[in-house]
Amino acid sequence: MTAIIHADLEFWLTGWLRAQLAARPEPVCQGVKVDNKEPPGTLPPKLVVVRYDGSSVEELHVDSASVGVTVYAGTKALPKEANDLARIVRALIGDSARVEAGNPVAAVTASNGPIPVADEGEKAVRYLTFELAVVGSAL
Repeated sequence: MTAIIHADLEFWLTGWLRAQLAARPEPVCQGVKVDNKEPPGTLPPKLVVVRYDGSSVEELHVDSASVGVTVYAGTKALPKEANDLARIVRALIGDSARVEAGNPVAAVTASNGPIPVADEGEKAVRYLTFELAVVGSAL
């Protein structure tokens, strides 16, 4: 039997999403910081945080991975920017399964959100979740 290892999905997804958003023509997609955690201090004007929430083995070489995504943009009084950015992020991640070198996502099996989140800060916050089928490789 061959040991199977899976890609660092959080690392891959943050880089991939950063590039996808930068390539979009919509003004809401410009200047978005994508990372795996909130930076200390003041948040940037637009921030997308991708969090890997673990996985379970589906088959020998496929994991079912859970990912949470938090979008910070706009303000609580004017949340349109957060809503628009969150919907675009959902569409992009929903289309992330591709046959291309380095892409571990075989399928997006579920998504949920964007859900408004109560937050103490001034920014509007939206939360999304995804279930991804992730293909591994031989160790």
